[in-house]
Amino acid sequence: MIKKRHFYIVIGILLAGFIVGSFLDLQINQTLYSQGNMFGVIMAAFGTYPCYAGLSFTAGGLLITSLKKKDLHIVWRIISWFLVALGYGLSVYLGSKDVSSVNGFDNKQLLLPTMAINVFIFAGFSTLGFFVCKKGDMNTLWIALMVMAVIFILALIPTSYLIKLVIHRPRYRFVVNSGEIAFHNWWESYGAYKEYVAEEHTLYGHLITKEEFKSFPSGHSGSAAIMMMVLPYLSMFFKKLKGKETMMFYIGFAWTLLMMFSRMLVGAHFLTDTCMGALIVTVVYYIGHTIATHKGLIYKEEYHSETQPVTE
Repeated sequence: MIKKRHFYIVIGILLAGFIVGSFLDLQINQTLYSQGNMFGVIMAAFGTYPCYAGLSFTAGGLLITSLKKKDLHIVWRIISWFLVALGYGLSVYLGSKDVSSVNGFDNKQLLLPTMAINVFIFAGFSTLGFFVCKKGDMNTLWIALMVMAVIFILALIPTSYLIKLVIHRPRYRFVVNSGEIAFHNWWESYGAYKEYVAEEHTLYGHLITKEEFKSFPSGHSGSAAIMMMVLPYLSMFFKKLKGKETMMFYIGFAWTLLMMFSRMLVGAHFLTDTCMGALIVTVVYYIGHTIATHKGLIYKEEYHSETQPVTE
């Protein structure tokens, strides 16, 4: 079980980065920007795959536990199956989209071939989750997997979609290359983006799309931050990881920082974008994890031993 102070440390670091970025976003990107940097492109294309692998694993585990948990109400069973399909489907589609989009290799022709490959890749992780959970305690694992699935959804939707629908911040790579639109702070939305896109402007032979106005927050950074949940929670499925939750949590944080750096490197995001994307996920994870442990839904034995006095 992850103790609260570790969440506070990570949240504090991300908040500090967000505050610094609010004053120095432009200067930081001017220093880091390396157009077409291959490390940044590869991270954009494949850096989210560990997150999607965890989602597929969760889907596979949720499938077997919902099938074998005999006292599961039909409503919860249907919800579980919906989450199974959603989790696996999103893994395949989003992974393929990341590879082919302008944030990845910028080649739409890669979408279908990559999707075909991802069907098998993420089916493998779903199968792993299925068989790992098959011999476990159905009640405990089903609840743990449902908690993971809910955190996945509540954490990724705001960073990847909802906030971007309100804040249409131009990406640094677009601002610096086009020279037509000025730098915008994270709270400044470019309200005329629809008109700009409709006019079919081009840059280096590429049509400018609404994707160039989705800088805040960083969905890639949010997806990377999901690893701070996935890695520690693996201890509930693999006994060898028991007691290593804190170490796994910080490994996930290190991966998040690497992703954040790579997104600024290629000018896809500013520091405030990456910090906010990771911060949203971390806070959602903290809230979900706290509620689940206090309610005894996960880590029941560990939480009980820490909060109850030992009597003889």
